[in-house]
Amino acid sequence: MIRLSQKADYAMRAMLDLARAAQPGAVAPTAAIARRTRAPAKFLEAILGELRRAGLVESRRGAAGGHRLARPGSRITAGEVWRAIEGPVGPAGRRGAASDPAARALRGLWEEVEQAVTRVVDGTTLDDLARRAQESAGVHDFTI
Repeated sequence: MIRLSQKADYAMRAMLDLARAAQPGAVAPTAAIARRTRAPAKFLEAILGELRRAGLVESRRGAAGGHRLARPGSRITAGEVWRAIEGPVGPAGRRGAASDPAARALRGLWEEVEQAVTRVVDGTTLDDLARRAQESAGVHDFTI
């Protein structure tokens, strides 16, 4: 199983929450997103800032402020969210001399893993995830 940081998990949950709540022009306050995703509000605020800087979220300040997706959920992939929080997709630790056959074999394996993971996360949109969540819940209204 691929390990994702708690930060990346909260980011994915927040983006999924925003995708589900998307109403034209509407924003969701950090506190509401934190409550629905069970994320610490201060930590989530920092995460949403990173997602904003990556161009995935728009934010509005003030009493009626909050956050919304910068694009429709059908046009934001899990891979974009991952990279915004975690950096490049793929396993770390490609070590060993290029002349070492074992190191070359392992490097080839890690490249294949990276390609497979990239294909999945870049081929999965927030709308796809919302649909999966709804289907797994067996109801029409899914709440994280």
